[in-house]
Amino acid sequence: MLIRHALRSAAILSMGLYLMGSPAPAHAGNASSPEVFINGMAQGALQTLQDKVSEAEMEKRFTALLNDDFDMPRISRFVLGRYWTTASDEDRQHFQQIFESYVVRAYSIRFSEYSGQTVKVTGSRDEGDNSSVVTTDIVSPQGGEPVKVDWRVHKTGDDYRIVDVAVEGVSMVLTQKQEFAAVIERTGNGVAGLNNVIEAKLNGSATAQK
Repeated sequence: MLIRHALRSAAILSMGLYLMGSPAPAHAGNASSPEVFINGMAQGALQTLQDKVSEAEMEKRFTALLNDDFDMPRISRFVLGRYWTTASDEDRQHFQQIFESYVVRAYSIRFSEYSGQTVKVTGSRDEGDNSSVVTTDIVSPQGGEPVKVDWRVHKTGDDYRIVDVAVEGVSMVLTQKQEFAAVIERTGNGVAGLNNVIEAKLNGSATAQK
């Protein structure tokens, strides 16, 4: 599978809480600081999650917010790594399209794992090169140790965008990069082969839901 099962619950919650943030049309990236950027969206999510929406509406919200507040072109290039430079323009464009669809499908379908957790911003650190990491705790209403989730944020001008989410120190984009590389090596057909595998998963998921 493309996302390790051991990280799913925490990753889905952390990504979902962010992605399901405030539905206001204004782009949240124009915040005064990366902490405000993450905190505002997380707190907005807690209210939004109380809404009962259809699967189609949930996917619609995920897609819009993914495009608005995640740097998907940067993430797409990173997860392909060295294979990005050798892929054709057509395969790159195709990958970017279906990778977004894959992320939306994966998180929106499994978002039912949310069960009342809350998000607390605990700090941030400058990583240089217009990047910073905002640290948060995902706190369960049942108690226990909080899940540590770090959000890597890149700033361009006054605009903030998320480029990675690390759950308990494990980078989601690095994990995805490693798993995509394994798929490419296994198929032996470069990015075109990876695209075929992702499309098959998307089509299989769509079929299974019917």
